[in-house]
Amino acid sequence: MKFWTEEKVKEAICDCTLHNFPAGWSSKGLKIWHNDFEDESMALVRGNQEKRGILQDKLPALIDKVSAIVTTNPTEFLHYGKPVVELEVEPGDAILMFAKYIRKFFNGKVIDITGSSGKSTTTRMVYDIFKDKGVSANLGQANTSWGIAWNMSNFNINDAYWVIETSLGGGIARNSKITLPDYAIITNIAPVHLRDDQKLSDIAVEKSKVFTAMKEGAYAVLYKQMAHFDIIEKAAKDKKLNIITFGTDDADIKIHCGEENSFEVFGKAYKLNDTPTPEHIMLDMAAALAVAYLENLDIAEAIEKLKTFQSLAGRGEAFSGKISPDKTIHVIDEAYNANPLSMKAALEGFKKITGGQKGVLIIGDMSEGGAETQRQHLELEKTIRDVNPSRILLCGIEVKALWNILKFDFPGAYYENAELLNKELVSWLKNGDNVFVKASHSVGLYRTINVLKAYMKKYNKEG
Repeated sequence: MKFWTEEKVKEAICDCTLHNFPAGWSSKGLKIWHNDFEDESMALVRGNQEKRGILQDKLPALIDKVSAIVTTNPTEFLHYGKPVVELEVEPGDAILMFAKYIRKFFNGKVIDITGSSGKSTTTRMVYDIFKDKGVSANLGQANTSWGIAWNMSNFNINDAYWVIETSLGGGIARNSKITLPDYAIITNIAPVHLRDDQKLSDIAVEKSKVFTAMKEGAYAVLYKQMAHFDIIEKAAKDKKLNIITFGTDDADIKIHCGEENSFEVFGKAYKLNDTPTPEHIMLDMAAALAVAYLENLDIAEAIEKLKTFQSLAGRGEAFSGKISPDKTIHVIDEAYNANPLSMKAALEGFKKITGGQKGVLIIGDMSEGGAETQRQHLELEKTIRDVNPSRILLCGIEVKALWNILKFDFPGAYYENAELLNKELVSWLKNGDNVFVKASHSVGLYRTINVLKAYMKKYNKEG
């Protein structure tokens, strides 16, 4: 559906001038990246000194698809003969204006998902549960204020649900004022994005600002065992929100991992499957089920949809294949990002799935831990020993001290960067290995995953 008309663009961006707009013009939405451009969309084009928008040299290849050009410098683009929106505000401000305007017309439910980890997975799970009801979501993880806003400007106004992942980028309070959530899910609180002068409680206070623009009687869906739950709970109560909890104990929706592998939803039991499922994945499922329950969906049907859930690349995706004629390995890809909470949970999940058999840990730095970074890395020692891997490969600057402790008890190696690790990677792997890969994105272990997939593409094709 084409929501945007000439009148709505003018109302959304008060400080603008419209050029060359034909009668009956309409558009699907606003695009700020050239690589995801869709037909009949407006193109926000950045100037030389501007931070957001499509690069000017990318526009010619897109021009046939463009419904209008949005810019602060129209003289550069009028020769295309396309409608032009001349901005008198910064492009970043315009993106926010588009989102706030369309939100006023959306009559469905907005589900806002934030937390220190598990956001993307939970967003996908909620989307999967509700997708036959009509749903839009920012599944590409553009979760800062501007990413949220440009996604919303392209959402279907006739959907029943908008599912929106939000991060600290741009500020949680600002994000709340953009999304105006009916439901706010907080997956957990962990020491990530910490400045040296910050404490974990400060992250809890910041995350609780997701409630800023919520109406009285809306719902806060909270992980009961998260750090500083009391801070989050008080913030929700102060806003007079309804609170529903999920967790491992004393929660409205409880998970039971291991052989039981089930959920307890307000006292009623539901079996997931007989396959060991990591606790952090089941917690994400529980958060999604909370919204399903509140929207009166059939819980058994919702769980059936979750049974077929495929973890996202870099966030628990599992794959197997040959990396040489005589080596087949099994990989758990957690390389997208890492913090102490998600690292510990993912390692424990890896042990449950593999039983600790032929385990190879490829672990890199957890960035943005602030003053606690060194301690956080050293505290991984106990969890790693519990996994009892066959080999360990550590990568980065912060894990070096951890390696100096573990190297006496586990075969393996330390590498300063992913490039050095990747050169020797295959030599460390044996047939039948279960390989776990996790680090903060900046470490670059996603490239290690790409190396493994390239080998598999080669040898699986040959074999």
